[in-house]
Amino acid sequence: MPPRPPRSLWLALAASCALAVPTPPVFAQSGERAPEFAEQVLFDAARDPGGYACFRIPAVVRTTAGTLLAFAEGRVLDCGDAGDIDIVLKRSTDGGRTWGPLQVVNDGGGDTHGNPAPVVDRGTGRVLLLETYNAGRTDAGNCAVPCARTPHLQHSDDDGRTWSAPRDLGPEILPPAWNSWYATGPGHGVQLTGGAHPGRLVVGVNAETWDGERSGTGVPPAGGRGRVTANHAALVVSDDGGGHWRIGATDTWPVAADGTFQQKPSELTLTERADGALLVSGREEHGTDLGHRTQALSLDGGDSFTAPFRALPGLYAPRVQGALLRMDDRVLLSAPADPDRRRTMTLRSSYDGGATWDGVDRGTVVTRDWSGYSDLVAVDDDTVGLLYEGGASDARDEIRFARFAEDWPAPPRPAGPTTPDLAPGAAPAT
Repeated sequence: MPPRPPRSLWLALAASCALAVPTPPVFAQSGERAPEFAEQVLFDAARDPGGYACFRIPAVVRTTAGTLLAFAEGRVLDCGDAGDIDIVLKRSTDGGRTWGPLQVVNDGGGDTHGNPAPVVDRGTGRVLLLETYNAGRTDAGNCAVPCARTPHLQHSDDDGRTWSAPRDLGPEILPPAWNSWYATGPGHGVQLTGGAHPGRLVVGVNAETWDGERSGTGVPPAGGRGRVTANHAALVVSDDGGGHWRIGATDTWPVAADGTFQQKPSELTLTERADGALLVSGREEHGTDLGHRTQALSLDGGDSFTAPFRALPGLYAPRVQGALLRMDDRVLLSAPADPDRRRTMTLRSSYDGGATWDGVDRGTVVTRDWSGYSDLVAVDDDTVGLLYEGGASDARDEIRFARFAEDWPAPPRPAGPTTPDLAPGAAPAT
């Protein structure tokens, strides 16, 4: 096999071509009414430069200048989770109608640099990008348990054009006991606008504890013993624009000696409600409530949760990440709506701050294709952007960007008709 050209060469050539051949607009011409919903493929390994085998794990934010920054993992060798992985980016300065060329924000160099979790400081305009590292593999396998992973931070002060060198956040937000797994996001964080901590930056993380032996490479030595004993779902916060970070609200669930546990919330997404509370939604992984989203609430700006995460029986979803976004009095959740398989990307709404949600039959279907991870962004006051994994044959085929009017997702419908129970002494129908 011939040597693979450096990604920097591919991307430099692509950037020069992008300047010569403008991307055709996907939406209506100027002066015409934009369509209520429009979609385009944003990351596609068959078309994008750089020699990537696969793109996964989308995240998107809007900067103070109005630029959309769409992040993804560029997976070099294959679609595996623990291979040679870069963090890549595309920028849009026209609300997601057209996009610039692919740029590498963080080159894995053979290791895994992923889990992009961007958040924007509205006071300074700085874009913060939390991310997670682990040693890369070449066999498409997963990171061996216990998996040593460390959080890092980059920032951009020029609207995402250039990025700082990564800074290790382990000393600040990686306790020694969280020694088996660690993940930032993935997906956007938030900056609080109200409550006791306006301006605070908040990002979701999850981790595991391993109680046994490990070798210098982070895997159990030959004949070594040990097991994962706990799962941690947490928020990390910064009150100085990303200069310093600390662990805030934490929900820890023990894992029994036989490997069973009640809940394992992970891959947290969050949004600030109108009342200043933080609504946090998680993927339920391997617990007793599979097939549903899990949820918690913080009333003190992310310092603590009011109660442990709980499963939402009516909010069906497979084991997959999702995204929250508040638009006025509505909170949107993007996630596949099939409880078993990653397909049928659907928008579901809550009009009471997350207390109740649209059922599967009342959500708005974006696609019935295979679909996976996603992120949501407010393009403007009336427009929402959805960045999601999708494909006709596999959810990992491509990453798409959909732009739609805020009122495109179906409004709430009244409860359906009921049939009264005419038996003597029956309770009224509800």
